[in-house]
Amino acid sequence: MFCTACGNVITPEQAVCSKCGNPTSVGIMYGTPGRRILEHYYVLGILHIVYSSFIAVAGIGVLFLGKVLFPWIMQMNPHNPPPAFIIPILQFVAWLLLIRGGAGVAAGVGLIQRAPWARVFALVMGFISLLSIPVGTALGIYTIWVLMSPGAEQEYSRLTLQPR
Repeated sequence: MFCTACGNVITPEQAVCSKCGNPTSVGIMYGTPGRRILEHYYVLGILHIVYSSFIAVAGIGVLFLGKVLFPWIMQMNPHNPPPAFIIPILQFVAWLLLIRGGAGVAAGVGLIQRAPWARVFALVMGFISLLSIPVGTALGIYTIWVLMSPGAEQEYSRLTLQPR
């Protein structure tokens, strides 16, 4: 039996080629540890897009609250308005949420498109997501588990070079 990538002689029980590390038919069937990125990058990209979209929607809601609802309340009750510092704080939080949501969507799209920069950017967004308990923490842990496993950087580099 020979490796399909480099032609090295391999035994039928070998999961990966000892010369080039390419998975053999046994490795593909039973899932080799070196195929973690290939098996999970698409799911990870979709999860980043969905989670970050919810964050962006929350940002739009807070922006609506700060731009429309609070000024309306101030007009309706001129004798007892809410404190003036609330509107700038709401707008600041809204823009932070929108930026965070947009960055997460960009990381997810980059993973799906196998962009060379997406692995590092998704890791950064995963570490930021760790602070959002419980869903963000789960996404952050999954991101770290997939993208920081042994050999993940080399495997992702190979994926960016392969045609889809």
